[in-house]
Amino acid sequence: MARADVRSIRFVKALMPADTAHRDEHGQYVLETATKTARLPAASVTRLISMGVLHGNARHCRPTPEAPNWLARQRSSATAYADQHRRLSADADSIVRNLDESPLARLAAPGTGGSHAFLAPHQVEAGERLRQLVERAQLGARTTMSYDASRSIRARSAPGMADPGDIAIDARRRLDDIARALPPDCAGVVLDVCGLLKGLQVIETERGWPRRSAKLVLRIGLDQLAAFWGLSAEARGVVARGNHAWFEQRPHRFE
Repeated sequence: MARADVRSIRFVKALMPADTAHRDEHGQYVLETATKTARLPAASVTRLISMGVLHGNARHCRPTPEAPNWLARQRSSATAYADQHRRLSADADSIVRNLDESPLARLAAPGTGGSHAFLAPHQVEAGERLRQLVERAQLGARTTMSYDASRSIRARSAPGMADPGDIAIDARRRLDDIARALPPDCAGVVLDVCGLLKGLQVIETERGWPRRSAKLVLRIGLDQLAAFWGLSAEARGVVARGNHAWFEQRPHRFE
């Protein structure tokens, strides 16, 4: 189904549930009330009338009983179109995310000529986990990530601040553990990029670093963060520590 133009959709929505638009001297149908204003050229209104979305004539128009269903189809069409142009993923908490909005998406994409991506999948996964953790911690954009490891917990008791709740407190404790486990520069860059969505050039400017250095520190930090969470480039099972029989004596073979 071809999707209608945005102006037509907005016009019909403005008329809902039963407002009437009148044609003015410029050939446009106009709805103007204390709370909303909508305009649409006569040619577009004629098209909507022919589709059964509007009732009308050369002087006025209003929505038909079919108008709500038409609007619903337009919304469905818009959602389907958007889904074709984004990569969605749901985490363990059923939070749906657009992977193309990830701050690591560009670095995780293969390079030109089929070259390997700058970041490996396990490093990207570590960064996305950290991103979710920062969201749960409810840390605002004003929080700096080159911080004293205990500060984020103390902040919840500052005067005038509401208690963030058990989930946020637990997330902040886990962020403190990460800040202590990683080297300071690595922790700062990883948290700035994945948590506060800062650009690498901004980080380099703030720290007075040479160009492209933040990119390298980010990869090192993500690799250490992945190790912190037990993620690796290859799946590894538990090392066996000898065979244990369920019976007092195992047969040498089964017939």
